[in-house]
Amino acid sequence: MTRTRRQEIAAKLREGERSFEDLRHELVLTVRTLEDDLGHLRKSLRAGGERLVVRPAVCADCGFHLSSTALHPPGRCPKCRSPRLDGPWFHIA
Repeated sequence: MTRTRRQEIAAKLREGERSFEDLRHELVLTVRTLEDDLGHLRKSLRAGGERLVVRPAVCADCGFHLSSTALHPPGRCPKCRSPRLDGPWFHIA
C-alpha cells in the first residue's frame, strides 16, 4: 500500500525535525505545494490529537527570528535584508 504525499510528509516529520527546504528537496515539491500540504497537515494533525511544531526561521546575519506561524520564510530578512535565512524547521509532537 502506498502513502499519499501528505502521509509521506507526516512520516518524515515523525522521524525528526526537518527544515522547509530539506522537505522540499527530499520530496521534490514546489514551494506552493509544500506550503499547502503543511497547512493542511497542521489542521488534520490537530484533529488526531497531534500538532505540527514550527521552529521559526532565523536570519544567519543579524539573528532576527521570523514569525513562528510562517510555513515558508520570505526571500530576505525583514530587518537587515539579508537573503541568508535558516529554517523554518518542523516536527510532529
